[in-house]
Amino acid sequence: MRAVLTARPAARSAALLAAALIAVPLVGAPAEAQVARNPSVAAFDPSFREWVSLHQISAASAAIMKDGHLVSTFGAGGMTAATPARIASLSKAITAVCIAQLVDSGRLSFTAPLSSVLPRTFAALGHPVDPRFRTITIEQLLTHRSGLPRETAGGAPARDLTGSFINILATPLDSDPGTTMEYSNIGYLILGVVIEAVTGSTYERYCRTAALAPMQASGTIDPQLRQRASSGGWRVSAIDYARFIQVFEPGSAGLGPLGRQWQDGLSGRRIYGLGIFISRTPQGIVLNHSGRLNRERSGSYVIKFPNGWTAVTTFAGDPRGHIADLRHRLETAVARL
Repeated sequence: MRAVLTARPAARSAALLAAALIAVPLVGAPAEAQVARNPSVAAFDPSFREWVSLHQISAASAAIMKDGHLVSTFGAGGMTAATPARIASLSKAITAVCIAQLVDSGRLSFTAPLSSVLPRTFAALGHPVDPRFRTITIEQLLTHRSGLPRETAGGAPARDLTGSFINILATPLDSDPGTTMEYSNIGYLILGVVIEAVTGSTYERYCRTAALAPMQASGTIDPQLRQRASSGGWRVSAIDYARFIQVFEPGSAGLGPLGRQWQDGLSGRRIYGLGIFISRTPQGIVLNHSGRLNRERSGSYVIKFPNGWTAVTTFAGDPRGHIADLRHRLETAVARL
């Protein structure tokens, strides 16, 4: 990681990327939008103002990093980049990094089936309605190739991961494990149960120590989202998540050699790895993920470019259809750097 750049060319680069995220006052938001840590950022990208207006974003925060160093932050409408926010599916990378650490420590294997990982859990909570469930492997859960649907088929309202897992046991698979990719929130809920079974600790306690702390980041599980903790329950600030996502940088403290080799060995131009979408482009590898909470009408987004830039946003407003537009604007800004 290089030191924070202070020369004039770097300041212009910071301004260009920050301009894609930092706008004039948001729709319905107070006028006190703030830029921190980078007073050189004075320009505002008209395209982001258009994005905010078009999608009626009432509040937002952003953290921008270059080469692992915080360049600028933004907050408006009651959100700041330092305030923990619901990150929804951005939680999956935290879960996946914890799984990778268990593999590196020899306590788990990417190829291990659930039958060998969760025998005591099955004995305590019940057996799956679909016999194929037991054959699902850890790597199939990580890559959304478990055959499980996106959500459970129903069941009693769950209060925690255990309650969610009981409902998952009653959910039939949509396809044979390992055959097709189908984005599955419940697959990552199972990984949370795996972490608790292997470590004997609560999911939140273990992952806060194993995934966030090594990256000098912090976060908590939202009390109202404990039933989806490992799939979408974390509250993390934009700044802390920007720090955490640097775990995918070579030599980071949060990811060991086995986990890194496993992800690097995945084939395809656009794939799903350790809780993150991976796109192989002519410029290098782009990592990204979005998060959505429908009831709260809130969203989050992270994108990490191969030239060292990282952007993390959290915002209020229904994110369906917004993220593709936001990504395009960010990619356009980065292309100018």
